Amino acid sequence: TTTATETETEEQGLEIDPEKGSWYQESHVAGSGLAVASGSDDAHDAEEGTSPQQRYSTSSFLRASRPTVGECLDHVPEEEQADLCLDVYNMFFLSDVGSQGFFYSIFIFVIKIVLYTLLLLDLVHNKRIPSVEVVEVSPIVQIAQAFLMPVAILMQEELITSFFIFSHLKYSPSVRKRHPGAYKWKYYAAHSARFVDGMIFLFINICVMLLQVSDVLGLFLNFAALMFLQTVDNIALQVCLDGYWTRSLQKTAKDVVDMKMAYRHHYVHRCLQTSFVVIVWIALFGFWLAVHFSAGGS
Repeated sequence: TTTATETETEEQGLEIDPEKGSWYQESHVAGSGLAVASGSDDAHDAEEGTSPQQRYSTSSFLRASRPTVGECLDHVPEEEQADLCLDVYNMFFLSDVGSQGFFYSIFIFVIKIVLYTLLLLDLVHNKRIPSVEVVEVSPIVQIAQAFLMPVAILMQEELITSFFIFSHLKYSPSVRKRHPGAYKWKYYAAHSARFVDGMIFLFINICVMLLQVSDVLGLFLNFAALMFLQTVDNIALQVCLDGYWTRSLQKTAKDVVDMKMAYRHHYVHRCLQTSFVVIVWIALFGFWLAVHFSAGGS
């Protein structure tokens, strides 16, 4: 008896090997009639003895024969589809485990964490972490810090994007029709890493902000000086799109541009997103009050 999955597979021109349990697709490349199996030993054997041009043609054929984004999300109305954020976190989500895109995105994340760690170590080493013992802070600087705090939250791109994703977007297994490596655990791992990135950067920004006790201009300059760090992951994807690295990374970056996710735009999800921002602002405002108006403060 033909199952629904098998019927869908036949419609897409795919076959399931009952012995290996992998997805196969027959393609005739350059008149050679090679059977290409993505991710299997047969694919490697088939590529042996072929020229680089033939192998690239085979890869291009397989990518072109994948289900379209619309076919993956045919159960989702077009107005309920959202673009992915153009960064390496979504490269990690869509790429196959062990692929160039997979390791490249991890490498960029590690770079950002290392930079954050160096900043934090410098603050600790020089005993510049804000505490309730801060004194002699200009009132005008205190006012500027209070008003700059919500701005700092809203400008943390990774944090705000995480709030949007957690409240509005939902994982759809049908994405794997086009991207077999887009597992659910990778979806949550990618966006959890994005959230950690945003929270660490926000903490560093607030610490540096509270260290400025003399003039408002210095406060603004310190705040602006750190903003470049949050764009590292976006730039890392852009250089892939522009073809500075390998062809494989460029294709993965293009997948991020093309792919969409199911979008929940109900009122409750909008309230949830706003609640995340308010909770973070209340926590930081409480920290600011403790620094400036505790018994040991100014």
